[in-house]
Amino acid sequence: MAFLRMRSIVRLSIAFLLLSFVVSSIATISSPPAPASASPSAEGELICHTDNSADCYPKVFSPTDEFQIVHDDQDLPSGLHVRMNIWTGVKEAKLNTPGVEDAALEGLPVEQAVMVVEPELSEAKPKIPSGAPVYEPVGAVKEPKEKNPGFFQALDSVKLHKNAAFSAESSVLEDALAELEDFSHDMYYGQQMVGDEDILRALFQLVTKRDAEEVAKRSYADRRDFLAATTLSSALQNNAPALKAVEEIWDSLMDGRASSGEQSLKDAFYSQLRPGAEQGSADASNEATWIRALLAVVGKLLKSDKIRAEFLDKKGMEGFLRILMTEGPEWEPARAKVARIVMDNFLDESVGAKMGVWPPRFTTQVYVCDTEGREFDDSCWVLYLGRIIKDRPQEAWAQELHSMLQPGGNTMPPTHNEL
Repeated sequence: MAFLRMRSIVRLSIAFLLLSFVVSSIATISSPPAPASASPSAEGELICHTDNSADCYPKVFSPTDEFQIVHDDQDLPSGLHVRMNIWTGVKEAKLNTPGVEDAALEGLPVEQAVMVVEPELSEAKPKIPSGAPVYEPVGAVKEPKEKNPGFFQALDSVKLHKNAAFSAESSVLEDALAELEDFSHDMYYGQQMVGDEDILRALFQLVTKRDAEEVAKRSYADRRDFLAATTLSSALQNNAPALKAVEEIWDSLMDGRASSGEQSLKDAFYSQLRPGAEQGSADASNEATWIRALLAVVGKLLKSDKIRAEFLDKKGMEGFLRILMTEGPEWEPARAKVARIVMDNFLDESVGAKMGVWPPRFTTQVYVCDTEGREFDDSCWVLYLGRIIKDRPQEAWAQELHSMLQPGGNTMPPTHNEL
């Protein structure tokens, strides 16, 4: 009897175990697989935040055709679909298949973005030693192996004879200026020249000196103001170290006296950019050529942030507009030069113009620009250029400048009512 009871108990236990196994198997088969919480393992470096190896994951994310969670410290290969839940901050990624509709992306809320990313290449920043010299982006100009003694002789001659009286015959000063003009095309000699405050002051005094006798008796290309202007212009042309050298002594230079001794170089420099002679007179013709020489230097100086800011503060653009508005064939070279300077320094980014500095907002209200004291206001440029295009259509620079000043590049001049 006891044997039979024991036998029944064994049978019941076996049946219970079999039933438990079947139920467990069914539950396992019918239950959906748990979502992956990390990228699959891959050969290579692993990231482990605990001692449990099961919690480790590869440093480089291993993508599949399904979205998987991306850990914050994992590196992403290029060209993946990446999405992030903006509420939880969880980021997921999968392989990107260009041109194939992905059902996993359907119905995605607009707050969740899907994009193809290219990982940023992390470059280790070099450690700069203590006391290292400051980096100069303009670089250094290489010195010639043998310096030309004629350059230094020309410098001394200009310093010594800068105030020499004009004579119809070529003098030591004109010869020295011609020598410096030749040297000014070399970056090294150009920098050395404008970095010498004495020679720089002498050149500025010559370019701002107005000698009517010289104009009458000498061709434009042989005049002292022209030679000094072309020397300065060539020395500063595409020569950032030379321009920086001028910046460093600019204030001291401009505080010096002009050749007449009656005003500072700064006053002479800015006042001479404003035409004042009666139109059509002999003085107006001379003034046009003096300003033309000075403009060759101004165009290069405006590449300097420091000098450009001062130029705008001193109402240099008002002087430019006065030149553009001055009529007469003798002024055509100066007008075209001003237009080119404005475009190259303020409007045409492709040639290095400093964008956003000038111009201000323009007005088409005639009464504003025709008000006494505001005739040459910066806001009136578009209005006045429209008038120039109407009155002097042969001057192509006006159409080009007007087009660049107009929002959207509109090349049409204002209507008659606006004029």
